[in-house]
Amino acid sequence: MNSPIISVVIPTRNPDRNRLGEVLAALGQQSLSADAWELCLVDNGSTPALDVTDFHLTTPAAPLRIIREDRPGLLAARVGGLAHTTSRYVVFIDDDTVPNNDFLAKAIAFMDRHPNMGTAGGKILPRYLTTPPDWLEEFAWLLALRDNGTAALEWSCQSGTPLPYWTPIGAGLLVRRAALDPKYLQHVSMHSAQIERISWRGQGAGGVEDKDLVLHCLRTGWSTGYTPDLVLTHIIPPERLQLSYFEKTLPALEKMWAQTLHAHGFESHPPITPASLPLRKLKAWFVFRAWRSSAHRLRWLESCGYLTGLAANHQQAFRYATPPSV
Repeated sequence: MNSPIISVVIPTRNPDRNRLGEVLAALGQQSLSADAWELCLVDNGSTPALDVTDFHLTTPAAPLRIIREDRPGLLAARVGGLAHTTSRYVVFIDDDTVPNNDFLAKAIAFMDRHPNMGTAGGKILPRYLTTPPDWLEEFAWLLALRDNGTAALEWSCQSGTPLPYWTPIGAGLLVRRAALDPKYLQHVSMHSAQIERISWRGQGAGGVEDKDLVLHCLRTGWSTGYTPDLVLTHIIPPERLQLSYFEKTLPALEKMWAQTLHAHGFESHPPITPASLPLRKLKAWFVFRAWRSSAHRLRWLESCGYLTGLAANHQQAFRYATPPSV
């Protein structure tokens, strides 16, 4: 039997069974031959534990395997998925993001056309289960929604331009195994506590450890990319459209992003002294006119989170060592 070309790894913890079932059903309808891919569901501490008999996949789906990873967090879940798969490419799909039926075939074709690309992502479009608020569009990225246009994009550290805004995220993150093994796995082995300290807030509360993966691959000489041909639909329940969810999550993610950029040497703003933080936040209150509307308040909270990250960079100016080039 030939080795699979691409692995689908789905990290999950106490998933919504209906939404996960829809993701698996979509994988069951992939145009790619079943012997060209493998499917690994990483149970990251669900109670009760997930079992293969809980789910039914139709042909031509690859056989479903479930592995248990009790260490909490997406970092541990993704690394666990890598350890149990063997393919040339890996795509991490969230348990509520539904891939188009040509997703895997187009993922392989895209990476084959770009041999220097270590990571890539595509479009992530919403399916709202209730009417979204009128302020959402500006902050939809917080819901892992991405639409970066109709043209394919590629960037590397050799491009001579700043890090682009469109670098891929964990939902639908496509990676080349050669970009991860062994350098990224060594990075995680040496720095897992540090990665989680600055990149992960808690189970279900957000993190940017997926960006840590992308930035590390960039630093080891690989490029990153975007293609509109890879399309997923993110199922978004009403609770994730509440203003309180954005008020809580947005500043935390911005803080972690500022710290992760700094640790990898990609920051565009220098650290600031913690003593200056209250005055800077007060100034930002007026700059963003936070009192005017929900959108204005969220812009202010976003700024406060980033400023908090810059202050944390002053207190703990940690940087990862420069890795050897590919």
